[in-house]
Amino acid sequence: MFRITVSLKEPVRYTAIREAVEVTSKRFPYFGGSLGSGIFWHFLEFNDQLPRIQVEEEIPCTAFAVSRKNEPLYRVLVKGKRISVEFIHILTDGAGALEYLKTLVYTYLTLAGKHISTSGEIILPSTPVSDEEIEDGYKKFFQKLPPPSRISRSWNLPFKLNKRPQLRVLSAEVRVDEILEAARKHKVSITEYFASVYLFSLEQIFLSEKGKNKKAKPEILRIEVPVNMRKIFPSRTMRNFSLFVEPEIDMRLGTYTFEEIIKSVHLQMQLNTEVKQISRFLSSNVSYEKLLIVRILPLVIKKIIISAVYKSVVSKRLTGLVTNLGLVTLPGEMEDLIDYIEVTPPPPNPKVKVNTALISFKDKLRICFSNITQSRELERHILSHLSDTGIHVKILNNN
Repeated sequence: MFRITVSLKEPVRYTAIREAVEVTSKRFPYFGGSLGSGIFWHFLEFNDQLPRIQVEEEIPCTAFAVSRKNEPLYRVLVKGKRISVEFIHILTDGAGALEYLKTLVYTYLTLAGKHISTSGEIILPSTPVSDEEIEDGYKKFFQKLPPPSRISRSWNLPFKLNKRPQLRVLSAEVRVDEILEAARKHKVSITEYFASVYLFSLEQIFLSEKGKNKKAKPEILRIEVPVNMRKIFPSRTMRNFSLFVEPEIDMRLGTYTFEEIIKSVHLQMQLNTEVKQISRFLSSNVSYEKLLIVRILPLVIKKIIISAVYKSVVSKRLTGLVTNLGLVTLPGEMEDLIDYIEVTPPPPNPKVKVNTALISFKDKLRICFSNITQSRELERHILSHLSDTGIHVKILNNN
C-alpha cells in the first residue's frame, strides 16, 4: 500500500470529486480489479465498480479487505483541501498511480469551474485507452539471462516496534534548488545524494549500537531504491513496472566518510541501472513464475512457501528503502491551484522498520518517512545532515 496526495488551495467539493472519480476511473479501467483466488494463482477480476471515496484516515495505507467481492484495490481519500489515492502495488507502481491522480485532479478542477487551457502531459479522460497501457512490461521485455548474485542478510535497525497502531508518519520539506546544488557538488542525482545521506545516517546508528550486543549480527547496510523501468525500456504500461537497485556498504571493511559513501552509491546505482544488469533482475523475477514446479503447486501451498521465504530471507535483505518519484510537472494553470504534492511510502515490515519517499513539485521537495518504531533517530540523523549541509529543512508534521 502507498499513498499519493495533492493539496489544493481551496477546499474540495464533494459533488465535483465524486463525478471526477467516476469519469477518471472509466479512463483507467485496468485499475478496477479485485483480487480473486483460483486453484493455482491469485488473479485480478475486472469489473465496473468505482473505487471507494472516503474521508482521509489519520493512519495512512490501512489494509484493504482483499477478500471482499468486487472491491477495487485502490481508493480515493478526501479531507479539507487534500485529494489522495491509495493503491496496492499489485495494480501499479508510483508512476502509474501518479498518472491516475493527475488526471483525477485535472478532471476535478475542470468540473469545479476552473479553466485549464493546456493539458500538458496529463492523460485526458476523453483519450482512448491504448493497448500499451495494459501490457505486462515484465513479460514483454523478459529474456532468459543468468541470475544476479545472491544477496546476504543485512543489518537491521535495533529500535523497538510501536504498539498498534504501529505506523507513524513524519513529513519534511526542502527547497529543490538547495538539495540539487548539494547533489551537483558531488556530480550525482538527487536520488543518489539522498540515498547516500540515508546510508551515512544508518552508519552513525550502526556505530553507536556496535558493542552493545555481543551477539554477532550482519554488518552490511543495504537500502532498496525503486527504479521506474519505463525510463529504461520503451513502455507506456500503467501496470506495475518497477524493479530495484540495492546500494550497500560493508562495515567489515571499516568506517566510511560521506564522500566515500556517495562515490560508492553513485557507481552502484549507475552500474545496476544499466540495461544489461537490470535485465538480469527482471529475468530472475519472471523466471520463478515460469518454473513448472511453481506453476503446478496449489495456491494454498504456494502461500505457505512464499510466506516462509519472505520471513526467513527477503525481509532480512534490507536495512531501509528510499523511493523518489521525481519532479511532477503540470500545466501552469493547474500548478497555480495546487499547494503541494506528497507521497506516503508503504508501511515497512518489522525488519526494515522505516521507509522513505521523495517527490518534487515546483520549487519544493517533500520527504515523507513511514516509521513503525518508537524511535525517530534515523529521521533526526538524515534531516540534521541535510541542515548541516546548508539545506533549509522544514518539519511539516510528526504523527
